[in-house]
Amino acid sequence: MTSASPGGHPHHQLLGIGFGPSHLSLSALHASAGAAAAGTGLHFLESRDTFSWHPDMLLPGARMQVAFLKDLVTPRDPTSPYSFVNYLVSKGRLEPFLNLGTLNPTRREYVDYFRWAAGRLAPYVTYGATAERIRPVTGPDGEVTRLEVDHRGPDGGRHTVSAGHVSLAPGGTPVVPPGVDPRTLENGTVFHSSSFLGRVRSFHDRGRELPYRFLVVGAGQSAAEIFQYLAGEFPAAEVTLAHRGFALMPANSSALANAIFDPASVDLFHGADSARRRAILTDLKATNYAAVDDEDISAVAELLYDQRVHGGERLRLHRFTELAGADAEGDLAAATVRDLLSGTARTERYDAVVLATGYDFREARGLLAGVDPYLLKGADGELLVDRDYAVRTAEGFAPRIFLHGAAEHTHGLTSTLLSLLAHRAGDILDAVLDTPALPTPSAPLLEGVHA
Repeated sequence: MTSASPGGHPHHQLLGIGFGPSHLSLSALHASAGAAAAGTGLHFLESRDTFSWHPDMLLPGARMQVAFLKDLVTPRDPTSPYSFVNYLVSKGRLEPFLNLGTLNPTRREYVDYFRWAAGRLAPYVTYGATAERIRPVTGPDGEVTRLEVDHRGPDGGRHTVSAGHVSLAPGGTPVVPPGVDPRTLENGTVFHSSSFLGRVRSFHDRGRELPYRFLVVGAGQSAAEIFQYLAGEFPAAEVTLAHRGFALMPANSSALANAIFDPASVDLFHGADSARRRAILTDLKATNYAAVDDEDISAVAELLYDQRVHGGERLRLHRFTELAGADAEGDLAAATVRDLLSGTARTERYDAVVLATGYDFREARGLLAGVDPYLLKGADGELLVDRDYAVRTAEGFAPRIFLHGAAEHTHGLTSTLLSLLAHRAGDILDAVLDTPALPTPSAPLLEGVHA
């Protein structure tokens, strides 16, 4: 439901910036809540022209690292029509999927599920709308009563929308190593994994059988997948995978470690002091960062072993190696890598350097510049974020600002992941409605003195 603000702008009770899985989940839960959410206006602004989620990493055969039951809605509302199971039913694929005996659908299928849900939730979103700044609006008594968000709309013009509360989930910004000038990425020979399939298309067009030289930088899931893809798609190419450690490390997907992705673990993490939170993040880093599924580690190892059996040196693994710099030189990329054991550096030319170096989810802070004086921070300068994902604010600031990916320092690894998608969205929806809109079917899983 849309109303008008005192300034004449469209007004929503909650305005979300970004329409990826986080806000897709929020809109699905709101639509599922029916009468409990009636009269509550939710709307989202998305800079892309249509729903999209990591389109350039939809590699053939790549699977999700999260079970399909942790979809947009099921953990919070198992009866919702926006579940992955209902998607399968609507596509006539429920029995064939069950016959596969897997909890992890392919990435392509899961994105198709997201698109299916987004199509049914289209009234919730304005595509082609890029948020530019958030401004506080004060009442006669000086209290901030609402927020206004300026955005550039699909027509290219500037527009303003009013909101009682704002939720930020604009996604992550690709991380570029310190030695790489971001302007180098405009050339096309050095690029981040987030644009991989689009960038690699030119090499397909020139010819798959040419003796290209590719350098992949990184030690996580994306790096391993890209290495395999390049090795298979370009049989005459030399493909090098460079990373800082000794070996690709397996993701810790054990049942006990995965309890960190349960709602009760978020309670535990949020209740800890900042020092303990940092220790937990360090201890469980291998559940998410710089970690690779066992199947992909085995696949990389088999490629390298098969090369030893049949001869050749086109596939290489460079351990204890970091990228010190990369520049475009005509049609090639000059990459300088440093041996972390000897300290020596060397520069080599490649047809492409792929940066599988992850994402920074703190980019939401730029949108908060206009309200920064009202946001409370800890001694470390980080934003204080309440358990319901709302940034703690000064007195006299009535709106609530909710964070998704930018809340890892207060809510743990799940703030950037799909694992707690429905619970996170449900917590925010409950906070906006001031009452639980949907039941929470899970019980606390952690017991003991530190639970």
